[in-house]
Amino acid sequence: MVMSRNPGDTAPTGGTSTSQAGGPEAVRFSPADRRWRDLLDIDARLHAQKGVRLLTPEARVLLYLSLAGPVPVTSAMQVAGTSYRGFYAVLERLKQAGLIAQVKDPQDQRVRRLSISPANPIPPASR
Repeated sequence: MVMSRNPGDTAPTGGTSTSQAGGPEAVRFSPADRRWRDLLDIDARLHAQKGVRLLTPEARVLLYLSLAGPVPVTSAMQVAGTSYRGFYAVLERLKQAGLIAQVKDPQDQRVRRLSISPANPIPPASR
């Protein structure tokens, strides 16, 4: 799956490009692109109607965080569509990969919030 490279883009772009430093640019989702929301919706409808998932739990969590911004763990757990134990395995894999960050909510210390890790954006797709 290839995601939009620029915040203002409304269509996913293909290929890879390099930054001025010569390395690959970070891939970012464009929340303005309705297709990412549609993809999550298609996955949910397919699961409800046929019991089949189009996206992995990791993909659903990453898409949701990219579109919604920081969210409570419980919200991401619902989107993942896994058991409690399964979600924490997904969460651990995403944290180990450096793709997401988890912090305490400043208003309620009992709540943990997840977000896309600013230090490790999603890598570009290779050709």
